[in-house]
Amino acid sequence: MTDSPIRTPARRRVLPVGENGSLWETRPSCGIFAFRGTRLRLVVEDPAEILFPTDCGLSLISALNGDNAPGLEGVRALDIGAGSGLYSVALLAAGAELVTALDINPASAGQTTANVVANGLDGTRLTCVTSPLEEYTPDERFDLVITNPPHLPYDPSYATGNGLETALVARRGGRAVYDSVVERMDTLLAPGGTLLMAHSSLADIPRTVTELTARGYESETLEIFEMDIPLLAYAEHKETMLTLLKERRAAGQAEFDGSRFTVHALMFRRPAGATGR
Repeated sequence: MTDSPIRTPARRRVLPVGENGSLWETRPSCGIFAFRGTRLRLVVEDPAEILFPTDCGLSLISALNGDNAPGLEGVRALDIGAGSGLYSVALLAAGAELVTALDINPASAGQTTANVVANGLDGTRLTCVTSPLEEYTPDERFDLVITNPPHLPYDPSYATGNGLETALVARRGGRAVYDSVVERMDTLLAPGGTLLMAHSSLADIPRTVTELTARGYESETLEIFEMDIPLLAYAEHKETMLTLLKERRAAGQAEFDGSRFTVHALMFRRPAGATGR
């Protein structure tokens, strides 16, 4: 992997081996979590179409409850890969002025809206957009962008084309969405804005950090979480996926030990004086 400057804290949370959703209070189609003093509830009506958020996604929520997390009140935010609306719900509950929930999966818009309304939040502050990230062209840049990209490598043998694959599997060895986020960030994030990312160690964290810091972004690791690789949805293809991951590890593009990996809650700040690309 490419060496890159990144500030890493001492705090590392090791989730129990073999646990599924150990950051959640209940699972698998309904979850309850606390965010900045508010208890919130998330529902997925059809788990075959929309993935119920894994610990990978919830880790960023947990990290944002920490002392070093940025303020969210009044921000105009973009939730990339909104899925069931986990981050959109949390941001609106924390006082975000407006949230745009972007997802390529058409089922995401209805589920995100339903979860926002079910939590008693103002649905007029939410806009849902169905589009590939590469084709999305907002009228103005955002104060904050938040994302948990899919990070498992693609293989035709387990391709399904449904919401689960959209949420978990990415082409280019699991890097496709990370690469798109990096490429689009200058056009999406306002100068002085913040990018928050749950970044899997299976998808070359140093590469992302190197590419963004080369553009002048300041990087910080809020927290690190060790957990099981989310293979339950692909149990029949576990060996194929692990073989692909081992190939990436041998190439210096992934880090994991057995079936355990880490998720880094990363924060990138764009310089206030930056100009658009």
